[in-house]
Amino acid sequence: MLAVFTVLGLVIGYGSWVVNWWIIDFGPKYQSTATLFVATQTGTTTAEAYQNDMFSQQRAVSYAALATSEQVAARAIDQLKAPISPDDLRAKISAKVRDKTVMLDVSVTDPSPEEAQIYADAVSNQLVDIVSQLETSRRGGTPSAAAVIVDNADYPTKPVGLKLWMRLVLGAVGGLIVGILVALVTGVFDKRLRGRENMESQTGSLVMGALPKDPVRKNAGVVDLAGNGLYAERVRQLRTNLRFTIPPDGSSPPRCIAVTSPSAGDGRTTTAIDLAAALAESGRSVILIDGDLRNPAIADRLLDGPALLSAHRKGLSTVVVGEDHISDAVVSDVRVGDYKITLLPSGPLPPHPGELWATDRATQTLEYLAGAFDYVVVDTPPLDDYTDGAIVGALGDGAILLARIGGTTDRALRRAVQVLQSAHVALLGTVVTFEPVSRGAMRAHAKQRGRAAVEENRKSETPVESQ
Repeated sequence: MLAVFTVLGLVIGYGSWVVNWWIIDFGPKYQSTATLFVATQTGTTTAEAYQNDMFSQQRAVSYAALATSEQVAARAIDQLKAPISPDDLRAKISAKVRDKTVMLDVSVTDPSPEEAQIYADAVSNQLVDIVSQLETSRRGGTPSAAAVIVDNADYPTKPVGLKLWMRLVLGAVGGLIVGILVALVTGVFDKRLRGRENMESQTGSLVMGALPKDPVRKNAGVVDLAGNGLYAERVRQLRTNLRFTIPPDGSSPPRCIAVTSPSAGDGRTTTAIDLAAALAESGRSVILIDGDLRNPAIADRLLDGPALLSAHRKGLSTVVVGEDHISDAVVSDVRVGDYKITLLPSGPLPPHPGELWATDRATQTLEYLAGAFDYVVVDTPPLDDYTDGAIVGALGDGAILLARIGGTTDRALRRAVQVLQSAHVALLGTVVTFEPVSRGAMRAHAKQRGRAAVEENRKSETPVESQ
């Protein structure tokens, strides 16, 4: 975020330079300055000298205002016979009294350095004449104050205004400051999950898996384990950690697992499918159950043709109500990449899905499947809206809780943990999804894969010595 705002500040700084120089002012401007001294009568005593000094400073302020008047501009134009209007010349003139002095700087800014000098000399000369006339006519006789040119207008060699590099620096610094402020405000008000550490602190459970954001996985039905990418490697890590997880009650490693999360869009269905595929890769028999009886999606991702049509007619819902036997509802040999699993689709959507999971038939179904397969993986609805995931976790060996980085809020995550605890569900572990991965991490993983492939080829090409 800080880098984005810094770059944005650089762009704004460059844009301001372009707008100021080439759009508003049509190029660089040069400023020529003449310096005038405001003289008054001297006093014979210290008090008079002080009063005269104060009088001179006040006069200098008045003369600065007079320098930009229409009369001074008109007289300067008459002197030069210049083809410019008094208003246009007035826009070029500026006058400033030096702090705590009687010195007055009269400046003219123009695209041409020569004209800036010529105009500044003419303006300062006319200012001296007008001051003399005003002071003389005001008091008569010898004027009590006058303006004297100390330095004639200089010839400017460098354009005025902020240079490009200065605008870029100011823009970058300003962008960085804004970025820091935005980050601080975001940290205070944005309660979305930001990383693994945040997940552990909110749930009190170690993160057993971190699935990266992967655009390739988004467009595929199942993880490409054969591709051996970073996402596939993280799924395998999740499988390994799950296989060696000991539930809080100290029983054997879990085999009937509910996959749940606080809210929709956290990646439950994708994770359930990929976990089932990874367990099948290890040589285990796996059944994947679409336990989301409200918004099922697994059958549409993994099946097509007649098998998909059959999945819409019978499945978990018809088994639990007693219309179909489990053997008639399951779909065997469903391909997940190079491996096969068994799928129990959701079946027709029931009018009251939550009630089905509270029946004895639901308990018997899970017990039967747990005895028939090495692993039972159940996809469930989000805990923010429904308690189905907690019920399935209580009927099985526990649940793994997912949370999406940048999507799941701290409040939703805490509430999900409370729902699981209220149902006495064993929280087997937590998994973060859509974890941002830097390009450096991707390159490091690719290099590691390359070295492993070279080593594997070397071993396969090494001849075996005869005994």
